Amino acid sequence: MKESEKFFSPVIFLITALCFFLPFVSFTCQEQKIATISGMELVTGTRIEKFEMQNMNIQQSNPEYDKTHVVKSQPYAIAAFIIAVLGIIISFIPRYSKVFSVIAGALGALMLLFLRSGIGGEITGALDFKIIEISYEWGYYLALLLFIIAFALNLYLMISENKQVKGRIGDLVFHDEMICPDCGHSNRAGSLFCSGCGKSLSI
Repeated sequence: MKESEKFFSPVIFLITALCFFLPFVSFTCQEQKIATISGMELVTGTRIEKFEMQNMNIQQSNPEYDKTHVVKSQPYAIAAFIIAVLGIIISFIPRYSKVFSVIAGALGALMLLFLRSGIGGEITGALDFKIIEISYEWGYYLALLLFIIAFALNLYLMISENKQVKGRIGDLVFHDEMICPDCGHSNRAGSLFCSGCGKSLSI
């Protein structure tokens, strides 16, 4: 493996962890963006101040909009962030680093996909209003893409390394030689008789 390849995986997981500080989710109502929260706010929990609606009739008929709404910590967001941090650490483990990185990439991507269903139901349910639309921002999609890249890259490197090891083993077997103790002739590994003098090579 090239020396530079050792740093691919930890760098990918590091950037993935940093993506949690970018916008993850935004909420719109009647094509008006009313709130945007980052991935880290989904991890730690946050408060969304009262929504300022353009249509005052909707506000009057829905007093819930005049309150501050609490967004609880999302378990899937917490899990995805922890996996990204662990991915940085396990990438430096000499043995099995690629295997663990493949698992981390797959699990991280799954956690972000599961997050879509969890956050949507909680927010719209808390507001008790059906016209709130949830959209996912570029920070979310970038983190998801990086998890997938970490999975694919480490899987590719793991398969390539296994092929190289098998190739080296095959070359060693193919090029291994047996020297005849009588005539000094070089014979192929596994030969029973010397191809030079015909004497037995078995000990």
